[in-house]
Amino acid sequence: MPNVVDELRAAGVHTIISSNDTGYTDAIAGFDTGTVPAPDVVIDAQTAQDVAATVAVLAERREALWVLGSGHGRLDGPRGGVAVTLRSLASVDVDPVARTVRVGAGCTWEPVLAACDPHGLAAPCGSAPGVGVAGYLLGGGLGPIQGSIGFSSDHVVSIEVVTPADGLITVSAESHPDLFWAMRGGKGGFGVVVAVTVQVQPLATLYGGSAYFAAPDVADVLAAYAQWAPHLPESSTTSIALIRLPSAPALPDAIRGKHVASVRFASLASPEAARTVLAPIRDAAPVLLDTIDVLPYSRIGSIHGDPTHPMPVANGSAPLSALGSDAVSSLLAAEDLASDKPLSSVEIRTLGPAARRAPAVGDAVGGRQAAHLLNVYAAPDPTLTDRARLDAVRAVLTAVDPWRAPVNLVNFVGRANDAEAVVRSWTLEQNDRLDAVRTAHDPDVMFPFARRAALR
Repeated sequence: MPNVVDELRAAGVHTIISSNDTGYTDAIAGFDTGTVPAPDVVIDAQTAQDVAATVAVLAERREALWVLGSGHGRLDGPRGGVAVTLRSLASVDVDPVARTVRVGAGCTWEPVLAACDPHGLAAPCGSAPGVGVAGYLLGGGLGPIQGSIGFSSDHVVSIEVVTPADGLITVSAESHPDLFWAMRGGKGGFGVVVAVTVQVQPLATLYGGSAYFAAPDVADVLAAYAQWAPHLPESSTTSIALIRLPSAPALPDAIRGKHVASVRFASLASPEAARTVLAPIRDAAPVLLDTIDVLPYSRIGSIHGDPTHPMPVANGSAPLSALGSDAVSSLLAAEDLASDKPLSSVEIRTLGPAARRAPAVGDAVGGRQAAHLLNVYAAPDPTLTDRARLDAVRAVLTAVDPWRAPVNLVNFVGRANDAEAVVRSWTLEQNDRLDAVRTAHDPDVMFPFARRAALR
């Protein structure tokens, strides 16, 4: 059989990078430096036609193709073989009349926010705008205003994708509706996305930010949060994170180097109405620092303040059906914010009304019926082994086992979760439908992805 690189060149693929070529390290780089892929060959796709040609060649050879995204949610990666990076497909085209934005699959949310801002429009991004648009939307996407607008994938208008069975196609509610359903929340195993068009909201500002509380007050604040958060109006979205902050000069004096609880809040109501909604939390304990105020939507990433620099990630998650007093006590005992455990963040995101409601055009998002999502991270401490960090995360996840909801949220599954966690991000019925769609469009499993067979 001819060499795959020769076949790719003959097919007109522009940029092919081998493992010993200059630029290889940059081509495989991602946010999580703890999970580094090692393909033999990387296609740095310059056009959708590059992607289509690559898929055609690999399909003919019956070989796998790996897609390298921004690297925020990598659980594994190729060891050998061929991968494609979409980093050069980074166009952003806003249609302010239709209130849509077409985004190349190599784009993060940051340039999308910047392009929408002059038009007073808001893209349905996540808490960290440095995350890739396509991968985020494929997994559903639970952003800082999900209580008001639902999952971000609910706002996808169309997806341009290359599949082994179809080549380059555009899927929407009217065209390939089976694939449109699956790719909004079904995450992977379908093909290579080259662009996505998303509905955006007429929203220039919101009332949002974070209120920080000292470690001795965390029990009171978390108890108040558990009573308050599930009953927020649809205008408001919230989460709470127990955080060990570093002594970084960029942090405000009030919280630098401290162990704190951070209550994140975002509201589309008027500032006056939002302040009334927020009052029970502001009154729960003395506030170290309060950044909650009117905020340009383009700065929505400041609400959570997620890390922006690449690091070795050790995390895991658990959907929760409830957050009663017993669950709060177990969580606090396992986390022990007063200690110097290797955990950097123990976060609870509360699913709001719009997120728990199915959209008008159904999608494959799993976990909508969870009340909360627990998301746990261990600090990238060079004195600790990877296993020690993962074990610390698992200890917190195990503590909430009695209150686990049955279906995970796939974008938050981490290496601390078990091997079946990805498949358990959908119900059995959803998995059966997803596997049928994958088989129809990728019959030879060119795109490896967990399937329901793992549960049998």
